[in-house]
Amino acid sequence: MSKLRGSTALSRRKNKENKPSSPQEESKQTNTANDKNRTEKITTVSTRRNVTTGSSPVPLRLTANDKAELNLWLGELEAAAGKPISSAKLMRGLIHMRSKINTKKLIDAIKDVS
Repeated sequence: MSKLRGSTALSRRKNKENKPSSPQEESKQTNTANDKNRTEKITTVSTRRNVTTGSSPVPLRLTANDKAELNLWLGELEAAAGKPISSAKLMRGLIHMRSKINTKKLIDAIKDVS
């Protein structure tokens, strides 16, 4: 990537306020303004983490009893982890460990609740 070039809004505003009256003063102010711009620049770095807002939401329809059970489970997980855990985080965790889940027991549990 090439370096960004140009002036910032702050430097343009300062230059506009300090308009020189003669060409000699203009060259002096330009040199001092360039020195100030070098020391006053602010660089921000942003990182993107787990952006899920670009995808459509997945509906999760639960009965009142299932919602209560889910909330109890989330409460237990939060107490063990020491930080908040949402139902979406729980689902992502289950998806991540799908190879470790016993498929036969999972199918039997699904049949029992259906």
